[in-house]
Amino acid sequence: MDDYEQLSQSDNEEIDNLIPKVYITYKRRWFYLFVVCLAQISNAFIWINFSPIANLGVEYYKVSYNAINWLSLMYMIVTIPFTLPSTWLIDKLGVRAGMYIGVWMNAIGSIIRCFSTLTVIDAQGRFVILMIGQFLCALAQTFILFIPTKFSFIWFSEKQRSLANSIAIGSNFFGILIGSILSPIIVPDMSKIPLLLYLSVIPAILAGILCLGIRSSQPPTPSCKAVVHTQQPFILSLKRLYRSKSYVVLFIGCGIAIGCFNALSTLVQQMMCPFGYDNVTVGICLGWFIGAGSLGSLISGYFADKTGKLEEISKILYTASSVAYIILGLFIINRVWRYLVYFAFAFVGFVSIPLSPISMDLSLECVYPIPEATAIGINVMSSQIMGILMVVIFPKLGRQLNEYEMLIETCSKDMKDKIAILNYSIPLYTMAFIMVIVTLFYFASFKCKYKRRRQH
Repeated sequence: MDDYEQLSQSDNEEIDNLIPKVYITYKRRWFYLFVVCLAQISNAFIWINFSPIANLGVEYYKVSYNAINWLSLMYMIVTIPFTLPSTWLIDKLGVRAGMYIGVWMNAIGSIIRCFSTLTVIDAQGRFVILMIGQFLCALAQTFILFIPTKFSFIWFSEKQRSLANSIAIGSNFFGILIGSILSPIIVPDMSKIPLLLYLSVIPAILAGILCLGIRSSQPPTPSCKAVVHTQQPFILSLKRLYRSKSYVVLFIGCGIAIGCFNALSTLVQQMMCPFGYDNVTVGICLGWFIGAGSLGSLISGYFADKTGKLEEISKILYTASSVAYIILGLFIINRVWRYLVYFAFAFVGFVSIPLSPISMDLSLECVYPIPEATAIGINVMSSQIMGILMVVIFPKLGRQLNEYEMLIETCSKDMKDKIAILNYSIPLYTMAFIMVIVTLFYFASFKCKYKRRRQH
């Protein structure tokens, strides 16, 4: 497959006449970046709330583990049908309008979730309210998640773009970090779940207020030559995306890699509690996972800006991720020293989470001048599909606990109602095997032509 047809020579000549000779960046871009980051943190915090305390959610709302998993699956499922409409709106109306829609929808959803704590409503009705609020936050994600790459491209110079993009996307993971660590601390027992929901509203409302300070979607003058270049019509862009071999490889490879991240983040408590790890330990593991991942994103973004070697960096990250997932599975299943488990989670996060911002940048390099939100949205949709499949399939691969595992499990500790508990050894090994296959596929198939960079 060829990547896609170049713009006609006449179009290029017309564009060159309009391109300014000097490019300026504006200080307010850092405030806008902060607002984008806060929106990412708030939305991700809401997404991950119940994953480290899944057993307490089961008891509070009188539902099954599968029902609690749907709080996370909701984000992934909503992304699939709403990606194209939201990316079209972002490209059509601009970053500012996309932020307004996403941030305030997220705030409204977080407020609705609080009504699920009303004791005058039965447990089943309260869970329905929680799901409605979660749906709105998931819908908000389709705007919030696709803005960073487009925002970084428009407001930052080519020397700062990868770093800005890594900071913005890394903020999403930082929100997961905060949720992973704080949820078990705030909710030692199910009676504290209302407090967790109330606290979730604060960053959502704050992001909504600060968002009003974004005055425009684009700077008064372009930040670089590539911004001026003509972009493709929406429908034509979709056709040309799938004519690009390099983009299709990223669609598959990055989709599966981030899908593994989504599955691990969603199922981590259910994966670890059969081996004797309590909720606080699970939260600390997720904290190391996301914290190291955020650091890895910053470091990889810095080196990507300095060296320009996005493809080489991505291949290093894929290779290291394969090794990291193997180590993680072995350490959890064999119940090694707890600090080694922390190290394994940190290692997986450090090398796998940076794949997201690096892959986003590579996508734009491969398919330029297709609109940024469209290219990123389709790529993210792939990771959500893969995540859904893994979250649905992995529990079916689990087996019943043996007598020894029944003695050490912490899943049902201090719980009145009996819940179904599974051993996740096979899913952990399966996830590692998938990453190895994806790495081999990526090395054999991917080659980037850096089309966007040629315009600078």
